[in-house]
Amino acid sequence: MPVQQNTYQQQSDFAAYCRTNKLASELQVRKDRVYHYRRLVYNVIDDSLQSAFPLTKNLLEELEWDSLVDTFFASHKSQSAQVWRMPEEFYLYWKSHPHTVVEKYPFLVDLLFFEWVEIEIFMMEDKPYPSFCEDGKYLSDSLAFNPEHKIIYVQYPVHLKNAGQINSNDKRDYYILIYREKETGKVQFMDISSYYTLVLENLLQGLTLKNILKELKHQYKLDSTDELSGNTIPFLEKLKRKKFILGFRDL
Repeated sequence: MPVQQNTYQQQSDFAAYCRTNKLASELQVRKDRVYHYRRLVYNVIDDSLQSAFPLTKNLLEELEWDSLVDTFFASHKSQSAQVWRMPEEFYLYWKSHPHTVVEKYPFLVDLLFFEWVEIEIFMMEDKPYPSFCEDGKYLSDSLAFNPEHKIIYVQYPVHLKNAGQINSNDKRDYYILIYREKETGKVQFMDISSYYTLVLENLLQGLTLKNILKELKHQYKLDSTDELSGNTIPFLEKLKRKKFILGFRDL
C-alpha cells in the first residue's frame, strides 16, 4: 500500500530534523520531546564513526571532529542500509568536499582511507583459498597468495607515523599491503616500496618471478637479474613467514 503524501512529508521532515536540527513548522510532533530523537540518532552515527576512525578521532580537537560529523550527517544522504559501511561514505564525502579541517590536515583523507580499508578487509566475505604446497622455487614456480587482501596507495605515511607528527615534508608515494589472517581474522598491514608493489601485482596475475625480473632487467637496463632476484626473494620469504604468501601453487 503506497504511503499517503502527508505521511511521507511528515516522515521526510522528521528525518531532515534528525539530520539538520532544523524543525519544519508543519512537522506534527511534541516540540519539547522531539530533540531526544535527534540526540539518539546522532549518537549512533557519532559512536559508529568514532569506532571506525580512532586514529582520526585522536588527532582532531573535539570541535574539529564534531564539525566533520555534523556537516556529514546534515549534508549526506546515506547510500547503504548497512551501518558498518557508513565510514566508507564518510571517507568518500570528505575526499570530495572542502572543509577547514581537511585543509588544516592535508593527510586527513589518506588517514580516513587507511582506517576504512582496515574495516573493509576485516568485514569482507570469505574468499576461497588456492591449493598450494610448502616446497617450491621462488624464481620459476607460481605462488599462492592470501586472497583476502588489498594494496593501496597514499601520499602520506599514515601507516608509519603518529598522525600528529605527519607534515608536508612527508608527502611522497607510499604503498600499503593490507590483508586478513586466515587463522586469527586479524588485519595486518605492511609498507612496501613501489618496486615490490610492481612485482607483487605481476605475481598476483600468475606470472613467475623469473619472467617478471627478465622484463624489469630490460626496463632498468641491467646486465643480469641477479641483483633483482637477490633483493626480491628475501622479500617474498618474509611475506611467506607473515602468511601472506601461502606457498607454491599446487598445479
